Amino acid sequence: MKPEHMRGRYSASAQFFHWLSALLVGVAWLLGQLREDFERGEPRRIVDFVHVSSGQLIVALLALRIIWRFIAPPSPEASPAGLGRSRREIRAYPSLCPLDRRASGGSGHAVRGWQTDAVVRFRRNRFPWVKDKALEHSAKEIHEWLANGLIVLAALHASAALAHHFRLRDDVLKRMLPRWIAE
Repeated sequence: MKPEHMRGRYSASAQFFHWLSALLVGVAWLLGQLREDFERGEPRRIVDFVHVSSGQLIVALLALRIIWRFIAPPSPEASPAGLGRSRREIRAYPSLCPLDRRASGGSGHAVRGWQTDAVVRFRRNRFPWVKDKALEHSAKEIHEWLANGLIVLAALHASAALAHHFRLRDDVLKRMLPRWIAE
């Protein structure tokens, strides 16, 4: 008997990685947008902690998803002819974007003079970070553009899944939903 992911559905693990990543991206983006609305001090520190932690979990999940794709490749997807290449390119961006966002977010912390968690964790705090307002602004802008780009692509991804479900009436969306929802 073929494994579940080979019978036209994504495995429970692939679904878990997908939906948890979507949730974490949403939380990180939303907190990034609302950060300035929180009072300075403890409320904002909590928001920053959850925002940064969500970003770190997204990168960790990305690594696990890549490993999982080698262990259990996804089921073949039915797609209208001619969309194969563009679909692959659009799907590659969300996979790479968390790495870009993490790098731009982390560099923003560094140029503010903050020690990042990786620096503290690996005890490499012997080298002081240089404060550079112009570089800080650039890193923040890049981080925001990449985050917003990821949200736009996620919206396109969700719209395409809904179009498959309601317009084309195929089972593309149901393959990624847990069985208890899809049926």
